[in-house]
Amino acid sequence: MEMTLGIIGAATGIMGIIISVLSYSHNRIEAVNAFFENDRAQRVLDARQVVHNLPSGYDPKQLQKEHGNEVAVLIVSYNHAAILVRKRQLPFWIFKDQSQGFAVMKFYNILRPYIEMNRQNNNPAYATQFEYLYDRVNRIYKK
Repeated sequence: MEMTLGIIGAATGIMGIIISVLSYSHNRIEAVNAFFENDRAQRVLDARQVVHNLPSGYDPKQLQKEHGNEVAVLIVSYNHAAILVRKRQLPFWIFKDQSQGFAVMKFYNILRPYIEMNRQNNNPAYATQFEYLYDRVNRIYKK
């Protein structure tokens, strides 16, 4: 009887591990789907358009006045993705893809003056996760 209970206990433990692994994989797939769904959302597409159309040497204060909400949407989107990458809920391989990786690098480089302005205005942690993602992607493409 004790042996039967031991076998049942071991089988239950193994099933728990299998279910846990499958759940983890499923959650990562859901995170990937959510990332791409957000990336195609109209508000993010509008924000990308605003940033794409910025002239070189733009005035960050003017950008904040005219398009602060749109720019914030893009920065928050990449901040969120970076947090999920750090927590290993969103796989980093998404950004190894040239289109996603280059987008991170391009948008960060364009928005760097805007980000630095916000950091100087009593928000030193502004877009730090976006910067982390940029640095990590940049290391991949420097190789």
